[in-house]
Amino acid sequence: MERILSFMIFVILLTGCSWFNNDEEPESPVFDLKSLEVLSATDRFGWELLKTVNEEAKPGENVVISSLSVAQALGMTTNGAAGETLEQMLEVLDFGDVSAMNDAFRDVRDVLSSSDSQVNIEVANSVWYLESLPAKKSFEDTVETYYDAVFKGVDFSDSEKAKEMINGWVDEKTRGKIPTIIDQISDQQYMFLINAVYFLGKWKYQFDESATKNENFYLSDGSVIEVPMMNMEQTLPYYGDNGLRAVRLPYGNGSFNMILIQSVEDADVDQLIENMDVGKWEAIVDNMHEQTIALFLPRFEVACKYELNDVLKNMGMELPFDASQANFSNMVDAPVYISEVNHKTYLKVDEEGTEAAAVTSVGMELTSVSPESTVTMKFDRPFFFAITEEKSGAILFSGKIENPKE
Repeated sequence: MERILSFMIFVILLTGCSWFNNDEEPESPVFDLKSLEVLSATDRFGWELLKTVNEEAKPGENVVISSLSVAQALGMTTNGAAGETLEQMLEVLDFGDVSAMNDAFRDVRDVLSSSDSQVNIEVANSVWYLESLPAKKSFEDTVETYYDAVFKGVDFSDSEKAKEMINGWVDEKTRGKIPTIIDQISDQQYMFLINAVYFLGKWKYQFDESATKNENFYLSDGSVIEVPMMNMEQTLPYYGDNGLRAVRLPYGNGSFNMILIQSVEDADVDQLIENMDVGKWEAIVDNMHEQTIALFLPRFEVACKYELNDVLKNMGMELPFDASQANFSNMVDAPVYISEVNHKTYLKVDEEGTEAAAVTSVGMELTSVSPESTVTMKFDRPFFFAITEEKSGAILFSGKIENPKE
């Protein structure tokens, strides 16, 4: 139960699927049909990402992801890909074409920021690159235009200063909830593409803190723990069928919601996740009706950390991680590949509302020494030489040159 509660907030909050309108709020941008198709594809990617992450989680472990954060970070990266690398990223991410993806991601940030003045939400992007090897101007312009990204050159040779700078940005954008995302910087580091998401919303119908009491919570392994259980009785949107029950809890004016889902008694929550897809999700959301609910919800605070390299490879994104085959020629005139995709999330739910944050970092590394790091060898003093045969390894001639003119 706790795992499904943990991840569902990010699915409904950060993908913008089903929002109520409020005439008092500023008018939100309107999605064109192509953008809506891309966002639907992003939802499909999100469900697949969740299932893959959940499959790799340890039994009884909380799982909290932000598919929007991962998609935004990889979306920026996709703009630098070319050839088969680009095709594979688009296929796995299910984005469609790149221009439609960029339009949709720009629109969704605008929608999120203007949907509810009572909710504090920010989706921020940044790109940190090796200052001695600037990215292509076309890549920089695209990322700045469509992702509103900070684009900054960094001296990665001073790794401590670089980490302090990048992690400082992450700490600021997540209001201190995720202080760091970069633990180390390699000698071949070229770029970090980072997305940060922060959400703070108060329930439209808040829980009475004095009514919260310790109650039993039954874990998947059959053991029992005590948790602070909040409760309320309220008319809320509800859905139920033979396999699950769902309730929608609104924040602020109702533009943002948390949808809570539980399996029927004794059903496995992992199976619920495995069976979830866009069609099932839409059936739940579209068929809710008002129902008086006696709601009991545990108060909780969780933090999760994932390295998504293997997750994304298992989903079919292998070329971008292959140092010998990755093609990011639309990003820079140097051989680079994705060395790591790190994802951190934070989620707190209490009587007042919800505070949540997510950060995704895509690390890019050079596959060889960049031109700016070329070693100069000037033979202006006596030197040794050898002439060899490659297959046999035989040395045909060898010696030294003391005086080239003699």
